[in-house]
Amino acid sequence: MKKIILLLLFTYIEMHSQELKEFSVPKSYKRIAETKGDLDKDGIDEIVYVYNTNKHVKDLGLKRELYICKKINGTIKLWKKNTTVIWESKNSGFYNDEENNSTDGDNSILEIHNNTLIIQQIFYSNSRHSFANKNIFRFQNNDWYLIGATSNDSDTCGWDFEYDINFSTKKVHIIKEYSKCMDEDPEPPKNKEYSFKYPFKEILKMDDFVPSKKYIEMKDSNMNFFY
Repeated sequence: MKKIILLLLFTYIEMHSQELKEFSVPKSYKRIAETKGDLDKDGIDEIVYVYNTNKHVKDLGLKRELYICKKINGTIKLWKKNTTVIWESKNSGFYNDEENNSTDGDNSILEIHNNTLIIQQIFYSNSRHSFANKNIFRFQNNDWYLIGATSNDSDTCGWDFEYDINFSTKKVHIIKEYSKCMDEDPEPPKNKEYSFKYPFKEILKMDDFVPSKKYIEMKDSNMNFFY
């Protein structure tokens, strides 16, 4: 039975791949990230790109787009395009890619691991405070879904909060650690840790998700979280 299921899966992938269009972007677009790995368990690596487009977003620089591609008979074909999960070119905050005129730098890291696509991005509100975001996507049920999210809100002199969510198991894990800047500062609050299940109504599709825009309020405000 397992062999039959795998055969049907590979047949579907092969039929679908024949319908894909050849990958191309406007010449004015600039590639700023790339990674390779197997995303559909067929033993063949896909290629994932992030591009700066030529579309400007007010105060945020250039719009960025994600492309997931397949290499078929030596030709790179577009499998999936997304415009929501990658932050704009100036969305690194304080550092803002100054050495690259705030448009060409890369504040995202792509990785493929265990047939999932991992996207990490970081924003600095100043030289001490940063917000890091990691999202994990998996191809399942003929679409791309967000299956994991980890957010880290950190100040080098004050606090380090981590919010980790597994959407498959609906588990939320929160770690809140505090520190003081100088010895004469008041003692910081005690570190706290929370683990609980949250009744997410559904697993979000990639195209329905914008990183760090979802905020969940709990009865205990210490357990509020976002992703």
